[in-house]
Amino acid sequence: MNKKKIIEMVRKGVPDKEIMRELGIQTKASLKKMYYDALVEAGKIKGIVRESKMKKAKPKKKRPLAIGKRGTLLLSNKLLVDQLGFNKGDKFAVSKRKDSIILKKQ
Repeated sequence: MNKKKIIEMVRKGVPDKEIMRELGIQTKASLKKMYYDALVEAGKIKGIVRESKMKKAKPKKKRPLAIGKRGTLLLSNKLLVDQLGFNKGDKFAVSKRKDSIILKKQ
């Protein structure tokens, strides 16, 4: 998604429903989140610092993951969003390198 475009459309006063239709955004909450993320990335506002990043937490043991019956791998919201910084709706390309799986955000 073109983050400059969403900032420009909001700045011009384009109605939310029109922005959502043009950019293929499903909900107003998603639109607000994308707009906020675009402003932070553009350096126009500071991002909100999560408390967990401010405190030095005790290192937790990493729990091994297992492939389920249907061949799926379940990753927690805490890992993906809080620790790795991904967002709901992000899409990835999956590739293999030796004995590792690479998820590349698209």
